[in-house]
Amino acid sequence: MFFAAMFAVPAVHGEQVGGVEFSGSGFLTVGVGKMLGGTRATVLDRNCPCFIADYAQGAVYDGRNGLQWGQDSKLGLQGTATLPNANFSVTAQAVARGTHNGNISLEWLYGSYQLTDNTVIQFGRKRLPMFYYSDIQDVGFALPWTHLPPQLYGWETVNYNGVNIRHQTIWGDWAATINALAGNENVSDSGYWKIYNGKFSRTRVKLNNIIGGDLTLARDWFETRLVYIQSGTQRESVTIWDDASQNYLPATDPGLPDNGTHQKIYGIALNMDPGDWIFRSELLYINRPGATYKDHAQLVGIGRRFGEWQLMATASHYRGEAVVVNGGDPQGQENHTSRSLTLRYNLTRSSDIKVQLDSQKDQGGANWVPRYGDARLLTLSYDKVF
Repeated sequence: MFFAAMFAVPAVHGEQVGGVEFSGSGFLTVGVGKMLGGTRATVLDRNCPCFIADYAQGAVYDGRNGLQWGQDSKLGLQGTATLPNANFSVTAQAVARGTHNGNISLEWLYGSYQLTDNTVIQFGRKRLPMFYYSDIQDVGFALPWTHLPPQLYGWETVNYNGVNIRHQTIWGDWAATINALAGNENVSDSGYWKIYNGKFSRTRVKLNNIIGGDLTLARDWFETRLVYIQSGTQRESVTIWDDASQNYLPATDPGLPDNGTHQKIYGIALNMDPGDWIFRSELLYINRPGATYKDHAQLVGIGRRFGEWQLMATASHYRGEAVVVNGGDPQGQENHTSRSLTLRYNLTRSSDIKVQLDSQKDQGGANWVPRYGDARLLTLSYDKVF
């Protein structure tokens, strides 16, 4: 539903050179936030209260005074070159993020070959399809929030290098999209782990032998998506913040065995858009044999459109489950809930403004660290596709 709405926007520009057709588009979010309160403390090397807006990118609103601009702001450009026979194309996407001081990252670079009218094979660098909004998670205009609910949409890797094959078909009254993938990913400096190890820490993450797929079924105003991904997983904490010395030191990672482990990722989304009503729900479960914990995350949201206005209420929750036989501490697990209220106004068919109030409650165990505590955040964003 959202994919169709996004690409229906007349924001693609193209021309031909030497028989090759070039097309391009872009997206922009200018976001600003203000911390309204929460738990006041020094957490690692951050002055809190703190609200984590994007785990994957390490985007954190902290306790500084005044407005904060970088955490949700981004500019993305995407281009596709299609060869004369129209069966083969190359797509690239680059994104500059405020939380990375405007540094540009290459998010997508892949080739597509159209095997049939309904089947395409793609190879290169793409988004890892863990979540319903994975492919468009940077496109603010395509989302009902100023930032994705962080309890669910936060992970140590968001891309992979490999191959996938996607097939679209009709099963009775249902439109079906089937996608299978395989590949690997290496992250030399994970933004996700800067949240847990310090903002100047460095953690390497490696996913190998990624295999998985997703199935999307849509009928009228109902859509469901199932996903399964498995891989080997390793991480190396090169340096982490040490509270005792107030400095960065080399460290080992107690959460995984030294040689890594295997992980299995399960997800399901159930979404409905009957008339002017909006319903969003999604669940994620990750199991890693040999690790000290498992991951549980979910969100549920309900909203309504009033002409160009849209009001959305959302709750998201993350809970770590201790694996005691592997040394996990039941009182040392992360656990937190966020509730948000979002008001959106569509300025044009390709731009909007949104205001969002977030309230986060820390429910971690007595031994859980780093404990960011509770937080209240107000954000305003302007989104545009072009």
